[in-house]
Amino acid sequence: MRNAPPDSRRVTLLLFSALVADMLAFTCILPLFPSILNYYSKSEEKDWLFESIQQNLVKFERLIGVPGNERYHNSFFGGLLGSLFSALQFVASPTLGALSDTYGRKPLMILSAIGTFTSYVVWLYSKSFSLFVLSRVIGGLSKANINVATAIITDVYPPEQRQRGMAIVGMSYSVGFLVGPMIGAFFSKIAPVNQFYTTPAYFSIVMTIIYFLIVFFALPETGLRSQVEKFKSSSRVKQLVHPGELFKFSAIEAPAEKKEQIQHIGWVYFLYLFLYAGLEFTLPFLTHERFGFDSMQQGKIYLFRGLLMLPIQGHFVRKTPMHRQKLVAQVGLTCIVPAFLLCAIAESLPVLYAGLALYAIASATVVTSLTCLVTNVYPTKDHGALAGVFRSLGALSRALGPVLAASVFWLLGPTLCYTIGAFLLLIPLYLARKIPNPPKVEKEN
Repeated sequence: MRNAPPDSRRVTLLLFSALVADMLAFTCILPLFPSILNYYSKSEEKDWLFESIQQNLVKFERLIGVPGNERYHNSFFGGLLGSLFSALQFVASPTLGALSDTYGRKPLMILSAIGTFTSYVVWLYSKSFSLFVLSRVIGGLSKANINVATAIITDVYPPEQRQRGMAIVGMSYSVGFLVGPMIGAFFSKIAPVNQFYTTPAYFSIVMTIIYFLIVFFALPETGLRSQVEKFKSSSRVKQLVHPGELFKFSAIEAPAEKKEQIQHIGWVYFLYLFLYAGLEFTLPFLTHERFGFDSMQQGKIYLFRGLLMLPIQGHFVRKTPMHRQKLVAQVGLTCIVPAFLLCAIAESLPVLYAGLALYAIASATVVTSLTCLVTNVYPTKDHGALAGVFRSLGALSRALGPVLAASVFWLLGPTLCYTIGAFLLLIPLYLARKIPNPPKVEKEN
């Protein structure tokens, strides 16, 4: 890689290996959510927290005059859990990203691994709904490693080559979604009947140990501590967690024109992920209710998605030069609208999978390309802070999106939920047209 630091290949390979292990652990639970919530909804397994949420849900149904619909109750529970996990990420991610500027990338990656490991141990012993929620709380507070990984990429790649490193991070997602859900579904099938979640939890623990070992023993420190400010003031903390300050990117020092471009990309990113995340999280409930999919069939959906995402990110996104990354983002934003419309009307598997194919294209392109664009607008020494703020906007959207989509899913049903979401996704598609194209960089001879 011309112009890249000599250790960029090694760092990228190690980072990719660590993130794949982490993503395998993270994604193995995804196809299990409907089964997990069905398990805790049984009368003999309910605890005080589940009962309390369910009772308040019934009261709310009566208050707004909606007849009780038990078929969709678990989708609402799932939306609450998804939003809780991301809300905690929203609190933790930008702060930890900025801390990595001060104390180094590696210590924060290790801290994230320890917290994630703890969350999986709690999941392993979560015979009650309350313990399961606690495991999600610990996991949400610990899941800041992607922010730090993004900062590592900005450390070792020059701006004009940054899309290559970002695509590698995206590919770790694809590999995780390609294999992790199928592994989780398989292990849940061979586990004891009343403890189907234990073997997936063991798998997640092992993968997190592998992630920890790679980071602790092999991954070098890339943060340049001499170039960063000390993370001390409470005002800086406010800039990293207050939504108003986040949308302004107040923690990032840049000229007014550059700051305006960063903010515009941030809005496109937030609106897209807000809608996308909500519909993504309710997808297993749609397929469970409409097609009767079990955990293994849910896993096949993620396998299909990953098989399409991997070559798109590994070849198309990674090899597209920076000045064409806006076009890549627009292609993905264009695909996501018909993707969810097809999911809305799908009554047969061919129609569903046609929608999932377009959904995979968007999943492989939009976030990676927008991340490349925002890091390219204005080079800054606060790589961790910029990555943290940008990813925190994503966490905020993922905190709000699932619970809102689950509410619409519960109140109006899946067809209207996905139709409304698809048309609303035209808004970030329109706004993306106004993102300036990065300048073309001529190759050196």
